[in-house]
Amino acid sequence: MELKVPLIDIILSISSAIDLIDPIITNHHKRVAYISYSIAKEMDLPDKQIKDLVFASLLHDCGSVNLSERKSRFEFGFRCSILQNQAHGNKGWVILRDSTDLHDAAEIIRFHHVYWKESSNAHLKSYEIPITSHILHLADRVDILINRKNDILTQRRYIENTINENSGTMFMPEVVEAFNNLVPKQFFWFDIISPYLDDIIKKVIMPFNVYVDDRGLYQYAEIIHRIIDFRSRYTATHSIGVATCASILASKLGFSDSDTQMIHAAGLIHDMGMLSVSEDILEKPGTLDLNEYNTIKYHTYLTYRLLDSIPGLEKIRDWASFHHEKLDGTGYPFGLESEQLDLGSRILAVSDLFISLIEERSYRDALSIYTTMEIINNAKNLDSDVKTCLRKNLDEIVQKINISKDEVYKNNKDILNFL
Repeated sequence: MELKVPLIDIILSISSAIDLIDPIITNHHKRVAYISYSIAKEMDLPDKQIKDLVFASLLHDCGSVNLSERKSRFEFGFRCSILQNQAHGNKGWVILRDSTDLHDAAEIIRFHHVYWKESSNAHLKSYEIPITSHILHLADRVDILINRKNDILTQRRYIENTINENSGTMFMPEVVEAFNNLVPKQFFWFDIISPYLDDIIKKVIMPFNVYVDDRGLYQYAEIIHRIIDFRSRYTATHSIGVATCASILASKLGFSDSDTQMIHAAGLIHDMGMLSVSEDILEKPGTLDLNEYNTIKYHTYLTYRLLDSIPGLEKIRDWASFHHEKLDGTGYPFGLESEQLDLGSRILAVSDLFISLIEERSYRDALSIYTTMEIINNAKNLDSDVKTCLRKNLDEIVQKINISKDEVYKNNKDILNFL
């Protein structure tokens, strides 16, 4: 049966993953999406622009997933040079620009930190900055001004005054005017802080939502892998390596073409929950302490829950989330035993360990293929048939992994050169 998943479900899941970086910013992207939508409706923009704006708002910081980068963005008047200020928007644009459904959203994200008064700057003069970028900028700053500890309605005057003080400089005057029309409406503010925000966003996007098929799903798996992995030079090509290894093993072990493609997608997104792990832990040069190790273990549970929110992806959810489970039930996060782990989950477990060992980490050099295979062969909690398949096809697998990693570096060098 052909896959048909609402795109909004996938984007909401990615948005939730991005917000895992810091509990303080939980639901930031969803709040900004609702504020942007409300302003765009007030301005009577066409449906197509509204749809692209909502998608852009839900993903607007996908190019800034390091906590050190994000903290400055949560200061209302943060200022860098125009080029520095635009950097993470540009990175987000690179991550999303190849997507058929998100190409226009990527353009909005690219310029969402451009001040209104900077639009005519020499660096930006050759670009046509969408009005929706200016809406997203204002919506983002409105959410930054909200104090989560205080009553939302008593903050309206302060937020309104701050936005209006920056009209014509930070913000496009027409967008400020639309926002001012919303300020008196109490439901607007209650919606922003509502625990039902996911449902509200799904409802407003429903009239112009699109659906993702098998081919589209693979495209979004690629996007998720870039967001996850392009945080650190140590992880830059990890997921593509796991996906390549897993899909070759699956094909050799008799998987159909469709399931082979699915396990490739699962490999690309298996570390989705890793966005909850700070770069301080990811790049720690020494041994992790117990708290840090438990934080790492949490990522597989989060991957499961993020994918569980997307109906129709149950098989990919399990394959992606169970890669640290062990055949004797001592793995995590669910402690599943051998009869509960299908072949796809077992393939991902071997693939993840293999790629992790042959890659450099902050605390050790990359291990040789010989040493890696010795470790895998001696691991009693890995599937013996999968280990045998890896051993028999090792040269082919290593060659194709290297090719796939080279492709990632070649196609994304403008991002990866800065890691």
